[in-house]
Amino acid sequence: MTNIVKSDIYRFAKSKLFYGVMLLTIVIAFFLSMLIRQDIRLGISVFGNLMAFRSVDDVIRVGLAYYNGLGLFVAALLSIFIGQEYQWKTWQHKWITNRSRARIFISKFILSTAISAAIFLVFQVIVLLGSNQLSSILTTEYIAMIIGGVAVYAALGAVICLIAMLTKNSTASVIVCIGFVLLSETIASMLGSIGNVSEVAASVVGWLVRYSIYGMVIVLSSAAVTWATAIGIVINAFVIMLVSAVIGVLVFRRYEL
Repeated sequence: MTNIVKSDIYRFAKSKLFYGVMLLTIVIAFFLSMLIRQDIRLGISVFGNLMAFRSVDDVIRVGLAYYNGLGLFVAALLSIFIGQEYQWKTWQHKWITNRSRARIFISKFILSTAISAAIFLVFQVIVLLGSNQLSSILTTEYIAMIIGGVAVYAALGAVICLIAMLTKNSTASVIVCIGFVLLSETIASMLGSIGNVSEVAASVVGWLVRYSIYGMVIVLSSAAVTWATAIGIVINAFVIMLVSAVIGVLVFRRYEL
């Protein structure tokens, strides 16, 4: 298991795309924090969604909303990284060497959750330092929000890993993963429409949306975040990650590589 993880870490360390994504994340975070620092108001339309940046809190919260930007970086990076294994046909070599598909999946799973959470943390750290408002921002509510955000992005990384691992075509993997991120709001709205059919359907759909990754972001973005909220988000994210890992291992073990 250790050797597989080391091999994947080595690949990430050699990936120009990884450094490019991290650099782009830093540049965007620094640019937005500098605008706020200079008291410049900005509105940006991303795929039809207007994002207004009036204060540093707006920048922090747009980082939470994975479907508005950072999630696309996560989806592209992880899907390309995993899809290359299918493109280069290196799965079979790893399987013969290690004799365990479960370990191969878990290695990708661990790195995906860690990289996704790291992208979010890098963005937030740059915003925090660049805003020049460290003393006013660094509150217990902010820390609870960041902990919840880390959990959300870890869960996002887990789901993206699952989708990419189970999509055998590298190009299709990128399209599906990016589509999953971009269409999060649309899917939630469509489910809401389905829920209007009956009270039972409304309850089921409401539960699914509330405890989805999208639902967790809405909770973090729409109210004052308490420690109880953050703990609930962490537990919810852990369940999503656990379910993703179990499904991924069970299905990936039956794949023809």
